[in-house]
Amino acid sequence: MRKIGFVVDSTFGYNGKFASVVPLKVIIDNKEYVDGTIGEGILVDALKNNKSITTSQPSPNLFVQAFEHELEKYDYVICLTLSKTLSGTFNSANLAKDILEKENIIIIDTETVTEGALYIFEELLKLADEGKSLEEVLGEFKRIKANGSIIFSVDDLSTLVKGGRLGKISGIIGSLLRIKPILRFKEGVLTVEAKVRGLMSAFKYIIDQAKALVDHSNIVIRITYVDNRGYADQIYEMFKELNNDKIDVKIGGTLSPVVAAHIGLGGMGIYLAKV
Repeated sequence: MRKIGFVVDSTFGYNGKFASVVPLKVIIDNKEYVDGTIGEGILVDALKNNKSITTSQPSPNLFVQAFEHELEKYDYVICLTLSKTLSGTFNSANLAKDILEKENIIIIDTETVTEGALYIFEELLKLADEGKSLEEVLGEFKRIKANGSIIFSVDDLSTLVKGGRLGKISGIIGSLLRIKPILRFKEGVLTVEAKVRGLMSAFKYIIDQAKALVDHSNIVIRITYVDNRGYADQIYEMFKELNNDKIDVKIGGTLSPVVAAHIGLGGMGIYLAKV
């Protein structure tokens, strides 16, 4: 029996029974929706109609409840959050730990988001189920985190700029000459890594990034998207056509509404990690 319980936030997209999930919120035209319960169509409609969309972090009290629930069953709790550079969720979790005054709660900034954060959690859960100690699990976290990053392909940078996640200059550059920007999110930093012309050029760039990794190790690829499943299916097939048994590729489904609200329509995230 494992001795470590887990708490994650709703941007992980985790729907299983082996962790407590603390939800963020999406606010559309001043109406609040709980992340993970809002229908995909509601957010997509809001993005298409340029409605006011904001997001908010969970209250510390929600983390207090989650920690107490996990501590009823486990000796330790590891709380994983999306990157603190994207949200105040990490800070809320730490406030909750201070309220409880318990040193057996460990708060971890994954420095990533969505499929990247979910993959990290799933790997740590496996280790805990194997009976690994807290120190061993935390040591593996550092290795897993360093080996992965997310590439975002977006149709329009304006949503990221409006939400304050990207500078205006980068947004202007990305909107020129039908450029399709490629963004990289690694260890808490979001940058415009490349600018290509057209969707197929974007796909080719991402495929080339995977090829460079697979030359040296096995890799995992997790695909997620905002509203266009066709994009995800298309790049999935391109990965499969590489016919390389060192590549483990899956489509994880739609992005969490909180994340999708900042990425925008046509957005897609591809998590690449060395195993």
